[in-house]
Amino acid sequence: MKFLLQLCVLVMALPALAQEQQFVLKGSLPPSSKKWTVLLYWNEGASAEEAKLVNGKFEIKGTIEEPVKATLVLQEVNPPRDKKFDFNEMQANRLELFLEGGNITVTSTGRLAYAVVQGPPAVQDYYNFQQQARHLQPLEAGMMSMMNHYTRQKRTDVLARNFEKLLDAYIGFYFEEQQVFMRKQPASPVSFYFVKQAVQSGLDPAKATTLFGLLSPGLQTSVQGQELAQELELSRRSMVGAVAPDFTQPDPEGKPVSLSSFRGKYVLVDFWASWCGPCRVESPNLVKAYQQYKQKNFEIFGVSLDQNREKWLKAVKDDGYTWQQVGDMKGWENEAASMYGVKGIPFNILLDPNGVVIARNLRGDELEKKLKEIFP
Repeated sequence: MKFLLQLCVLVMALPALAQEQQFVLKGSLPPSSKKWTVLLYWNEGASAEEAKLVNGKFEIKGTIEEPVKATLVLQEVNPPRDKKFDFNEMQANRLELFLEGGNITVTSTGRLAYAVVQGPPAVQDYYNFQQQARHLQPLEAGMMSMMNHYTRQKRTDVLARNFEKLLDAYIGFYFEEQQVFMRKQPASPVSFYFVKQAVQSGLDPAKATTLFGLLSPGLQTSVQGQELAQELELSRRSMVGAVAPDFTQPDPEGKPVSLSSFRGKYVLVDFWASWCGPCRVESPNLVKAYQQYKQKNFEIFGVSLDQNREKWLKAVKDDGYTWQQVGDMKGWENEAASMYGVKGIPFNILLDPNGVVIARNLRGDELEKKLKEIFP
């Protein structure tokens, strides 16, 4: 889930010295009998501006330090208390765009989501990319609808698997569209945003490396580009073919356990937490795999990103985890997770007896299929 939320709101840092930029965003939408307010937010919601929609018109002025990804939202003022949540309406009243210093216009004869955006180069680049990738909208809508169902309804193993498959398909197609754009616009702030988005959302390091290589030399060697390269290097520690770095963390009794102690066996290093819904949904698959293959040179090494020891141990007991567990109780600051550049959970890597990564993020049917290949 964390992956999907980051995909929607990650902030881009332009590889240049930050200079304050003023923007003026003017919008024109069909008049409505309802009262609406328009909210513009960026920097993961840390920065925001608001305006009233009057006769279908609005204007928002603001200041940014660099071109940045933003979201424009249309919200009804004082909606009826008995009004039910409508996911499709929410999506129709949202627009993703880029902000850059200068004049920006948003014009639509229908819903906000289908508005035409015009403005400075970065603004226009991102809008052009959206038009280029418009054929992915049905897939994106299906994915978002399934995510909404997943968060609002009872979470099931089948639903989780279907969501993962749809998400993987979307990411694959989106990745292809990003490459097409970046080959045409390697020096665009939007291209840099795509790479930063890929690295910080935990995209396969091989794919993220491909995107980084498409950036112009100027962006790659900039201060922010070098910082991004360092983050990418961390994530490459978990890519297929890499030798997994060793680490040591305390087990529930406080005894230190090292990854290297599993050498000679196939080991699934599983990063998870008691508070992670998708992790807990995956629990039955892990239990089944462990029971089936633990006598065949297979182990699981669980690394908890919890901060609450009691909740961690309760989850271990409730979900029937009988394999080795460790955790330093530092949450997202878990030292092993930081070492591997883990950006979202559940996350796992499968190592061969020599400690080499042979697969990433195996879940459900994929985990079962891979283990059958290894242990026919």
